[in-house]
Formats: sequence, structure tokens, C-alpha cells
Amino acid sequence: MKHLEENNETYLSHLIFAFKIAIQLYLSSVFFIVHGIFPFWEMPINFNLNATCKKIQEWNNYSEGRKKNENYKRKTYQNH
Repeated sequence: MKHLEENNETYLSHLIFAFKIAIQLYLSSVFFIVHGIFPFWEMPINFNLNATCKKIQEWNNYSEGRKKNENYKRKTYQNH
């Protein structure tokens, strides 16, 4: 598939990467909804707005990096 080749990804690694993003954003969304209803409830630190923005930037850096360097994936994917 062209998309996988352009991103130096296998189908499985692409699936895992997308799944991790989806789960993280889903959980963040749930926590934001709960916090919106119960403003006295404190957001978990790993899912607050700053942490979510930082994680999105890390995913983007990883995604851009693997397009440029196939070895980037092997070195950094374990952290994501």
C-alpha cells in the first residue's frame, strides 16, 4: 500500500500506532467530559490538556521522522 510505504510502516506497526493514538484520545475525551460535568474533579495528570498536547506533538514528530529515516522507527517507537 502506498501510504504504508511512504511512512516506512508495516500494516501491523501502522495499526498499533493508530490504535495507541485512538485509545489515548478516547480516554482524554472521557476525562474531559467527566471534568466538564464535575468541575471539582481533578483530571489525571497523564490525560490533562498539557499532557495530551505534548503526546500529540510526540506522535507527530515520530510520524514525520519515520518518513525521513527508516531507522528512526526502530530507535524511538518503543517510547510511544
